[in-house]
Amino acid sequence: MDYQPPSHLLEVLQKIEYEEALSDQDPRYVDSQEARGSEKTFTRLARKFGWDPVSDVFFAPYEKHILFFGHIGIGKTTELRRYALQLNASRRFYVVEVDVLAKLDRNNLQYTEVLMAMAETLLERLHADGFVLGAEALEPLQRWFGNVVETQATTKELSAELKTVAEGGGGIPGLIKLLATFTAAFKTGSSQKSEWRREIRNDFTSLALAFNTLIRLAEAQLARQGRAEQLLFLIDGTDKMRGEDTQQFFVQDAEQLLAIKTLVIYTAPLHLKYDGRLGGKLDADIVLPMMKLYERDGGRFEAGWRTMRRLLLLRADRGLFTSDAEVDRLVEFSGGHPRELLRLLKLCCELAEDRIDASVVQTAIEKLAADYRYFLKPADYALLKTIDSNPVDGGNDEQAQQLLHRLALLQYNDGTWRRSHPVVRTLEGYGAAGG
Repeated sequence: MDYQPPSHLLEVLQKIEYEEALSDQDPRYVDSQEARGSEKTFTRLARKFGWDPVSDVFFAPYEKHILFFGHIGIGKTTELRRYALQLNASRRFYVVEVDVLAKLDRNNLQYTEVLMAMAETLLERLHADGFVLGAEALEPLQRWFGNVVETQATTKELSAELKTVAEGGGGIPGLIKLLATFTAAFKTGSSQKSEWRREIRNDFTSLALAFNTLIRLAEAQLARQGRAEQLLFLIDGTDKMRGEDTQQFFVQDAEQLLAIKTLVIYTAPLHLKYDGRLGGKLDADIVLPMMKLYERDGGRFEAGWRTMRRLLLLRADRGLFTSDAEVDRLVEFSGGHPRELLRLLKLCCELAEDRIDASVVQTAIEKLAADYRYFLKPADYALLKTIDSNPVDGGNDEQAQQLLHRLALLQYNDGTWRRSHPVVRTLEGYGAAGG
């Protein structure tokens, strides 16, 4: 049966999930490359990993750690899933997708547990696909865990059964069980979290060596069976960490990330790109652009309007709107940001009696604008107004970075220009600001 968008306001409301990532097989998926101007983003990313998707030429790098930037909520995960399918299908790469939000605590995240989640997910994927690894691949990691368990002998969180697994045996399933116990403890705020982190940091060199051994031998197994030449980890959710955790993870602990000799893509918040403290350690070049509704000179960009309208009307039947004008007004005030469009739609569904009319849309815009009023200061309005008058020169100081992070300032065309969020321009503070 062909997909039909929800035709009742309550059904629309219940199906809105801000953090839901879509596969390209989902009937609600909309190809947004033209709207973003990102037609070459995948090719650039693939070439960084040594593969040309057109010619299939492959010069494998030994390691590469890439940050994939973009505003929070613009569809990075959805796009990366599509990229992962293409990379996987090339049989050059064996892509391991690690959702740190599902496995770990986003509000208190460090590289120590991310590495654990990487190892756990790799083994889960290999086991599910029927690959078997010998003792030489698994023993170094088991031995490392055995040493950690021995130094933490007083803990009550590891059962006798788990200690047995840590000391050897159980193959891939046993090691998965051991890793899962650690990641679960990190996610649930275990009292042992600080101790485990300290143990991992104190003996990190041995852990990195054990993990790298696992990676190399897994790649050898994949190559022997003609499946892939290199592992590629896709770490999703690292763009949603708290500010201080973001700095710790990508800046202070960059050397620890780089100690794992493999190919990795990390999602990263846009403001980090302009922080100035990355220092060239990580490849910080790729940005997923926003969908734009206007060109820098103010001319309409029709591909953006078409894409955003379609995105909206796949989530709410056209019959729920009194006219096309309401659809266009929601798109207009989203600024081309998919999650902001969904936030406006959610407000409309909560406010409307039976259909979404002009007054409902206006109230939704005002309520979304109020969310920005709570944190914007007079100096913020002044900077936003200055940027709007000169979109190519917004500066990269901490104030501009925070406005990008909180979506009061939106960036287009890979960063060549910026503009304030449309709902912010409706606020009294913006109207009263200089600039």
